[in-house]
Amino acid sequence: MKVFSAFMLFVLLEAGAVWAQGKLPQAAGAVKKAVSPAAKKAAVLSPGAKRMHALRESPLFNKITPTPYGDLSVFFPQIDNMQKRDLAARYYQVMEDFLAFKKELDVRLFYQTMPGESRPFSVQEKNEIFKQLGDLSFRIRALKAGPFRRDAALKSALDYLDEAAGRVDPMFQHMFGSKEWSRGNRVYNEREFLLMEPSNNFWSLSCQQGERTLFAYIRTKRIMEKLPLRRVAVLNDEKSLLALLERWYKRGGFGENTQWVFYSHSRALEYALEQGERFDLILSDVIVPGGGGLLIASQLRQNNIHIPLLALTMFEESPSTASHLYSYGMDGMIGINYTFGACAGDMLFLAKKIKNYFYYRDLHHWDY
Repeated sequence: MKVFSAFMLFVLLEAGAVWAQGKLPQAAGAVKKAVSPAAKKAAVLSPGAKRMHALRESPLFNKITPTPYGDLSVFFPQIDNMQKRDLAARYYQVMEDFLAFKKELDVRLFYQTMPGESRPFSVQEKNEIFKQLGDLSFRIRALKAGPFRRDAALKSALDYLDEAAGRVDPMFQHMFGSKEWSRGNRVYNEREFLLMEPSNNFWSLSCQQGERTLFAYIRTKRIMEKLPLRRVAVLNDEKSLLALLERWYKRGGFGENTQWVFYSHSRALEYALEQGERFDLILSDVIVPGGGGLLIASQLRQNNIHIPLLALTMFEESPSTASHLYSYGMDGMIGINYTFGACAGDMLFLAKKIKNYFYYRDLHHWDY
């Protein structure tokens, strides 16, 4: 018994000596290091842990905050405060709808990562989600490609939609991202974009002589009837201009076989396009309540709809304005002033500008 007690005392003293030299902590650390990789590997290979890790690394957990009004930059020259407020109102409405959608979808996607809670989305659920995804992508990309192309919040929103679509159905990965679309096979040319006369022979008509009114009417009608136009949409919030064009149309000045439809708010034209109405030409001011030509053009190009859209506007025909309008997706610019319509020659001027667009389009075989 004494021998056993002495032996135990020796073991304890030796252990104390080893501890004092710091060897036991090192041994414990070695054991910890040996166990840790295996534990980590097991955790990484856990399906639930993998899903949670991927979710945390994705844009789904990113907080997206709309840009404050003071920092909101509109990518267009010569825009006044009222026009900026109108575009900003559209921006904040779209972002509000997006954030409400994100809040609801985040919860559903979160539960998809939890063991025991995950289940495939039903066909009905997918249809519902992708309908909302498509609508939001349409509206956000129109803002991103148009007046707010440098906005970080819009880019983050599109990245979120792209990530969410892939998680709902992997077949739709990278369908809703922030990539831009091309202008097809068209190359920018300032002279052609401003719809100048191909021959450099600028036509003019004095409206001082009364007998030229009938001449202008006949020439305008003949030109318009030769163009591939069956339906034309006009978007402008200038009531006097709309009334002028409508009177000319009802008198047959734009030809007998072409229907002209007039809109004073962008949403009305957007709704018509969403309902499947198609036009052979759209004449739009640059800024109209609800967005105007900036957003309409972006939406058409995003959806690969080849309807030519010409800017009929009082904006100055400057190189910077022309290049900006082209980059938004517009196909030409017709500059007018506040006296437009004072004489019949103005309508002939408009008809020849439209004719020039179709001349250049056929010459270069543009897609739109």
